Amino acid sequence: MKKPNLKSILPGSIVEGVSSRFFLKHFPLVVLLVFFAMAYISVRFDCVTAMETVAALNRKIEITRTETQRERSQYMSATCESSMQQMVDTLHLGLSIQERPPYNLSYDNDIQ
Repeated sequence: MKKPNLKSILPGSIVEGVSSRFFLKHFPLVVLLVFFAMAYISVRFDCVTAMETVAALNRKIEITRTETQRERSQYMSATCESSMQQMVDTLHLGLSIQERPPYNLSYDNDIQ
């Protein structure tokens, strides 16, 4: 059995390639398809760009929220310290805020 020849199955214009007559005959349809393809690519690009922008802004919001919380805690700590210092000053106790952090003293029980 012989295999069927490809040229005998398909018309000659398709086997040899698409001729320029095809484009001239279907020019409005080709232009419309090219326009829709370019519009799809443009909208897809804009959508991806907008999604990346939203993701970047969400990251910035999270960073800003974290910084705000840190600043707030520092402010509350400073406010508490200053109000305590003000109360100590009004009572004339002679106490002040320590500049250096506390350190531990240790001793050996073996020494006599």
